[in-house]
Amino acid sequence: MLISHRHRFIYTKTMKTAGTSVEIYFEEAALPLRHDFERGHRTEEIESLSGVVGVRGPTPPDARWYHHMPAAVIRAQVGPEVWASYYKFCVIRNPFDKAVSFWWHQIPAAERRSMVGADFSVIRDSFREWIRPYAAGLVDRHTYMIDGKVAMDDFLRYESLVADLARVCARVGFAYTPERLGQYKGGFRLHRAPFQDYYDAASARAVRDAFGFELEYFGYQLTA
Repeated sequence: MLISHRHRFIYTKTMKTAGTSVEIYFEEAALPLRHDFERGHRTEEIESLSGVVGVRGPTPPDARWYHHMPAAVIRAQVGPEVWASYYKFCVIRNPFDKAVSFWWHQIPAAERRSMVGADFSVIRDSFREWIRPYAAGLVDRHTYMIDGKVAMDDFLRYESLVADLARVCARVGFAYTPERLGQYKGGFRLHRAPFQDYYDAASARAVRDAFGFELEYFGYQLTA
């Protein structure tokens, strides 16, 4: 998560949405102008007069700011005036695609290696078995909702990330240089079949039951 006092925005970080890439893209806005830092998918908590960069990576128990932080906790810590006046945004993604990305990410390295060259039917069946009991655990709307209400001013969609990035940059007065948008935590998905191909009726129902709000509010669906 990020807070930029210079550009007056708050970025909350959702899971499996290119959230780290977007966070690192805007990170400079939350740091002092002459701060020397190295881009990377892990960072310690940084708080200054310029803003806040939350912990990326293992979170110490005493961390005040950290990734995937609930919006309600951020609001409580910045105070109602800053929360109300700053531009708040995050990234969203089709829940059906997000679930497939989650599954690939959580597979142990040895098991993932065994899937290299595996027939897609084996991969598909493993995903379907996994998603049915775990779908509800993938929901992270606490990062952009408070008390059952959407708390963000804007959403970047994973599916149109570069175009949406331009809009948000213009709104907060930050340079739009899409070539700086890196790719972090990628490379987990070994098979490039469309996410729709992973589902049968039971697995699709598990995602619909878990992500009913997201599917209705953002207009996502399984079929194109």
